[in-house]
Amino acid sequence: MKKRYLLLVVLLVGVLTITGCKKEEKITLVGKWAHGSYVYTFNEDKTCTYDVAGSKMECTYEVDGDKLSILYNGNSAPFETTYTIEGKKLNIKDSFGSDTIYERQ
Repeated sequence: MKKRYLLLVVLLVGVLTITGCKKEEKITLVGKWAHGSYVYTFNEDKTCTYDVAGSKMECTYEVDGDKLSILYNGNSAPFETTYTIEGKKLNIKDSFGSDTIYERQ
């Protein structure tokens, strides 16, 4: 009787452990983000493109915590800002400090 009870408890704990584990979604900047006709595409290799109504600019980027640094090709100084990601929304502070919300595509 004790063996059956112990086996039942072990099985129950195993099932609860497996079903209780929720796969955490990794929050990542990598991907395509759009705000109207403005589209950022951030690649895993730290390259990016910024498409403004069909006019594309190539760039590279660095992330350090909530700080985002984007260096557009041809520029000598990067655009430095802060960002947050909540679900499918990317909030980037523009050069005036205003929030610009991009949606994951």
